[in-house]
Amino acid sequence: MSKVSSKSGRKQANKELSKINKLVMLLLSLVLLFLTWQSMKMGKANLSFYAAHQTIESWQKNNKLTDQDQYQHALNSINEANSSHPDNSHYLITQGLIYEWAGTGNIFTDENEKTQHLLKAKEYYLEAVKQRPTWPVTWATLAILKWRLGEIDQQLIDFLFQADKWGQHTPEVNQAWLEVGFYLYQSKSVFTVQIVKGLRKHLQIIFTDLRVDSKKNAIDIIKRHNAQRYACSWLFNNENFVAEYKAKICKVTKKVTNKVNNKRIK
Repeated sequence: MSKVSSKSGRKQANKELSKINKLVMLLLSLVLLFLTWQSMKMGKANLSFYAAHQTIESWQKNNKLTDQDQYQHALNSINEANSSHPDNSHYLITQGLIYEWAGTGNIFTDENEKTQHLLKAKEYYLEAVKQRPTWPVTWATLAILKWRLGEIDQQLIDFLFQADKWGQHTPEVNQAWLEVGFYLYQSKSVFTVQIVKGLRKHLQIIFTDLRVDSKKNAIDIIKRHNAQRYACSWLFNNENFVAEYKAKICKVTKKVTNKVNNKRIK
């Protein structure tokens, strides 16, 4: 009797073990299917992101966006990527870039429509810095975007200082400081007192930078804002402000240069 009972117990235990094994295998299969689906989803999102990114690189290379179909293709691609991974900072920034190009390019002629695209770009950039608050270029981009929108307020100044905090030697940060800083300085903005020290600092940083493109871009910004007189005066004692650059900035400010020279002699 005991032998029969023991044998029956073992059979029951084997059945239970078999059920557990089947359940484990089922769970593992479901996990594997879920991971495979997630991997495929991520792969598809990445392909969509790179398609949009490559289009933006083409716009940057040619410095123009004139093709409506190309814009729509880039927008559709990044929409697909963001719908799959809405918290990916790279995707958010890329979508912001696409809207920014649309707002500053030539595919739309209506100014209100351009403004709406710039406002959309700002939304995506703001979401991106929530995810990655230490990315200086995004802060610099936000500052430039607010300047383009005519949103001259304390938030704009805060964006500049965030960019400075996380990447004061980043070329895009330096350029944002010059672009916005000279505008505020020239327009005698109430915010000038907050930014003048930083403006002068970033001007010095650029001309200490070994990258020639940084200096060229800085000179273009200075001329665009008719700020040669200030730039020449602030840069004159910088040993990296060589004759080549002085000729481009200071040739229209000879009186200022002579004044600085006289001070040095005294």
